[in-house]
Amino acid sequence: MKKIILVLVAIIGFQSFAQEHEVKLDVFDLAVFKSLDVTYMYILNEESGVGLSVFKNLSDSDNIFNYREDFTITPYYRQYFAFGGAENVYAEAFFALNSGKDFYKEEIVVGDVGTGEYEEKELKYTDGAFGFVVGKSFISPRGFVLDLYAGLGRNLFDSEGSPSLVPRLGINAGFRF
Repeated sequence: MKKIILVLVAIIGFQSFAQEHEVKLDVFDLAVFKSLDVTYMYILNEESGVGLSVFKNLSDSDNIFNYREDFTITPYYRQYFAFGGAENVYAEAFFALNSGKDFYKEEIVVGDVGTGEYEEKELKYTDGAFGFVVGKSFISPRGFVLDLYAGLGRNLFDSEGSPSLVPRLGINAGFRF
């Protein structure tokens, strides 16, 4: 009986100190850009949190409306603010380790002479971007979360083929528990 009481007290004590977590899916990226972006965030306190987003481009097209990144992993720190009654407004600092490909045309050379014809080449890159995001979270009493955000980062290592700027925008939907 003492063991059962001890276990119950430990569970209740653990629950009272348990922090909140959020798991979200970027529905905007999935619907518009055919890419998967999943986010986990650990709520540190009522004013801040840390998280990790993992992005995978599911499109094999080099269409201008697609992301150039194939894969991105983004750790971030988020600070919440309250402005004139608006709750859950935040600013976020992030570092995005991103990889992808760029396409360029190279002239076909026979011997030492160019033929005037070009073939498309693919250049793969890996780079790291530091940036900032602003956004707003809407949280229902039962834990449903809708998160709207937009921001921009700059790639730091100037890898050949990498874009200078890395966008970070979306509409996340998920749950806080």
